[in-house]
This record gives sequence, structure tokens and C-alpha cells, in this order.
Amino acid sequence: MTEIEALMNEHIRTLKPYSTARDDFKGKADILLDANESWLGGSGINRYPDPRCTALRKEIENVLSLPFDMTAITNGSDEAIDLLIRIFCRPGIDSVMIERPTYGAYRVFADLNGVEVIDARLKEDYTLDIPRMEEVMAQRKPKIVFICSPNNPTGSLYSKEDILRIADANKGITVIDEAYIDFSGEEGMWRAIEGNRRIVVLRTMSKAWSLAGARVGIIVSDPEIQRAVMKAKPPYNVSQLSQQAALDMLSRKDEIAGTLSQILSERERLSSFFRTLPFISEVFHSDSNFILVRTFDAERLYDYLAARSIIVRNRSSEPLLQGCLRITVGSRDENDKLMEVLDGYSL
Repeated sequence: MTEIEALMNEHIRTLKPYSTARDDFKGKADILLDANESWLGGSGINRYPDPRCTALRKEIENVLSLPFDMTAITNGSDEAIDLLIRIFCRPGIDSVMIERPTYGAYRVFADLNGVEVIDARLKEDYTLDIPRMEEVMAQRKPKIVFICSPNNPTGSLYSKEDILRIADANKGITVIDEAYIDFSGEEGMWRAIEGNRRIVVLRTMSKAWSLAGARVGIIVSDPEIQRAVMKAKPPYNVSQLSQQAALDMLSRKDEIAGTLSQILSERERLSSFFRTLPFISEVFHSDSNFILVRTFDAERLYDYLAARSIIVRNRSSEPLLQGCLRITVGSRDENDKLMEVLDGYSL
């Protein structure tokens, strides 16, 4: 049994995946009478989608340099999180570790699967408390450690050295969620998988690639984990419409690069503006497409903006985020309107 197999649930190791009509026949045919589909329809939408997202994964390798045999496509990163917990964690027995504050879905999917969640509180400067995490990992032996980098909602990009130190100390799976990596100027950490097969990287086309509504997530992992994901995922988890939308966006990579540059420029413009406002006490550095700010009265400011049809996210209920609002970087026109409205706010 391999190191990866030993970490998997036994029923996943022995699982015989559902075989679709598209798996049974590979090739081209003029008449398809094998999948009980309707003959009526256009653009292929009347047919089931490719369960392996083959064309999309090949284009992801071409555009994003993520190797074909290391990728699996999921219905957004949320499905990826759920799948990984179900593959590696036994309900009522195993645990996962999350840094906190962080993306709330890790806890939700752990709870849904009956898996204990261990909080690893960030330090006051929103960096990872590595000695404490190492101590807890040695004691509690979590099956999965989730690290969101850049982190949501703090916007912090953790150093590769810190993440690798955690991944090496962790005897289970280390999942690095890189939903916002495109805004950081860094390549990300998928190449670290070669040195540690227990590392899994999550990417998404929801943020920089403008496909939040299409739900296209990418798991990057050792091929052994990739094969387990392919077995465990629903057979047609990513629709033909979503696969095509992703292919279309990947073909517009130069346009996306231009939009990304605009977002980064607007992020700096907004950050500079926020620092001039007397009711904002702190503007945190961001490596993402949002900015976290600390205010003297987050609820009052939130309500003020909402009354003027501008919605931000109040994160004050999370640890270390008292008085904090998370503000997405919008278009230049949207940001101009936000700045105009904030200029009219008073304590």
C-alpha cells in the first residue's frame, strides 16, 4: 500500500467508479443511442458532458502549465473541498485543521461530513502561528490541513517556506487553496507536489477568470490523488456549458491579463484612498482582489453603504477581525462611486 493509499478511506481505495456511456465508448460516431439522451438540441447541450473534462484539462495545461495528469475539474472549489474530506476523512473519527479566520466552507463541509475541525488561530499580524500548528499536528494528527493563500478574508499571501514547513510536518494531506493566487504576482505552489506528494493545490476560474457563475474548480495533485478524485466525484459534475465557458475564457488569456492589471491598479488606488479616511483605522495589505479595512464602527458603515446600494462584507464576527469590512475591488466606475459615497460619511 502506498503512502497516499494509507491515508485514504478504505471504501475509496476499493471503490469501483460509475462507468458512464462516455467511458464505455471512446471515439467518434454518427449516431449515439447509448446514453438515453434526447436527439433534439443544438451545440451538444442535449448530450452528456465529458466526465473527465479532457479538452478543458488539456487547455489548462497549455495556458496555466498545470500538468494534465495532475488535474481534475470540480463544480467549483467547494466540491473539491467536500471531495477531499470524503476521500481522506472518516466521520466521527478524523479531523481537519484550518487557520482562522479563513474561508468558512472548510468548516461547513467538515461539519456536513461529521469530521471534527481544529482551529489554528492566526497571529495578530495575520501570519501563520507555525510552532503552535506543529504542536497541534503532532498531538491531534489531522487528516487534512487547509491553508488558504492568499487568505480570505485577510488578503494575506503566506510565504512558501512557511507553507512547506507545515506541509512537511503534517503527516496527512495539506490542501493549499489558491483561489486568489492570480492577484498575488506569484506562480503558486503546485510544483511543490513533486517534493511532497501529500500536497494538494486548489485553483478556481471564479475570480481572475470571471466565471463565478459557471462553477469551475481545479484540483492539482499527485496523479494517485487525482485518480481517487476521478473515482469519487459525480460522473457529470461539470456541465457542458461550464466546460465551454472555461475554454472560451482560456482562449482570451491576453484580455484577462489586461483586466487583471486594471484590478491591481484599482486595488492600489482604493487602498491609498482608504488610508485618507478618518473613520478607517487600518488598511491591510492585500494580495487578492479585495481589501480588508478596520473601521471604528463596521456595522454603521456597512448600513450606510447598503442604504446607498453598495454592498460590502462585514467580517466583524470572526476572530481578530473586530470592526473589519472586506471590500471587493470593483470596476473603475464602481470604485469611483464607492469613493464618492465614502466621502459623504461622517463619524
